[in-house]
Amino acid sequence: MVICGQEFEFSLMNANDLDRFEDANERMQRRSAEESEQFRRGGVRLGDHARAQARIAMDCIDEILGAGSSARLGLDENNMAPIYDVIEELGNAFAAEKQRYTARAAQPMNREQRRAQAKKDKHNPPVSYPAPPASRMVERVDAQVSAKQKTEQLIDARQAMNALRDDPDAMQQLAAYALQIAAERHV
Repeated sequence: MVICGQEFEFSLMNANDLDRFEDANERMQRRSAEESEQFRRGGVRLGDHARAQARIAMDCIDEILGAGSSARLGLDENNMAPIYDVIEELGNAFAAEKQRYTARAAQPMNREQRRAQAKKDKHNPPVSYPAPPASRMVERVDAQVSAKQKTEQLIDARQAMNALRDDPDAMQQLAAYALQIAAERHV
């Protein structure tokens, strides 16, 4: 599996790797919960809390990809951004590997199927008259609403991404998503 341009010996298709991933994820969640509880009780500076969360994530990455992989990727406990980037790349690599094995090759069609497909794809001119101006205006309003909805969805997605970057528990959510992908693959 390639993460940030580096090759690692990890595959969602390897049961030992999945066990290692699951164990690392459980340890990370437990340690993160303990650290968060200690932070909530007080007496821990925000920077120290961020460093502890970064160390927890780096340890998890080392357990998943192999000892020393966080150092190999240039991760540092003082900067969370590269850690988030690695976690995002890890999720993308999981999704790519899942897609690679779930995509089926297209079966070649026989002559009858090819002719039926060509007939279906053939463009026939419309039989009806052009729509009156009032109905075209309704279509235009619908298109504007659709564009407005798309804009709102984009804004929501950006807010969610920003929230994940500020949330030390985002690593846990990504790990849970990766576990879900792995579980779907092996069902």
